[in-house]
Amino acid sequence: MKNELELIERLVGQFEGKRLSRREFVSALLAATAAMSSPTSLGQTPAPVAIGKSMNHVSLSVVDVERSAAFYQRVLGMEIISRPANGGLNLGLGGESFLGLYNLPNPGGMHHLCIGVEDYNADALAEKLVAHGIEADVNRNPANRTSGGDQLYFNDPDGIRIQLAQHGYLG
Repeated sequence: MKNELELIERLVGQFEGKRLSRREFVSALLAATAAMSSPTSLGQTPAPVAIGKSMNHVSLSVVDVERSAAFYQRVLGMEIISRPANGGLNLGLGGESFLGLYNLPNPGGMHHLCIGVEDYNADALAEKLVAHGIEADVNRNPANRTSGGDQLYFNDPDGIRIQLAQHGYLG
């Protein structure tokens, strides 16, 4: 119960700080209050949010996107499969996965990993995460919609950034 109340306090703070629209706030608030009477709050384990089907992609923070792409092309024979509008690029790994290269903060590390799931719906998945005590971030910025729609992110217990996307999406 304490976690749910803390989540509601964070949601109110995000809304007051204009980081959530009224619609996002109400949706998240309804999901949080529903979680208070969910199986988790009653000591039961909630059902999985989704079933991971693939390692969709890993996005790396690099200093120079073109230099890094040339490296992976030369050393591993990877080919560019797309150039998102955000200035990065995606290299195919065959089948249903790719490596994303982006000029992001903290170059030299992984920015996030993305798990492919069936029936991807960012809002529905974010609501399901609440039952697990996980606060998700749905990025609605059209400039960042490299996955073709709103992007869902959350952190694992060690702070690793996780994204969910439609299984089979290839950048």
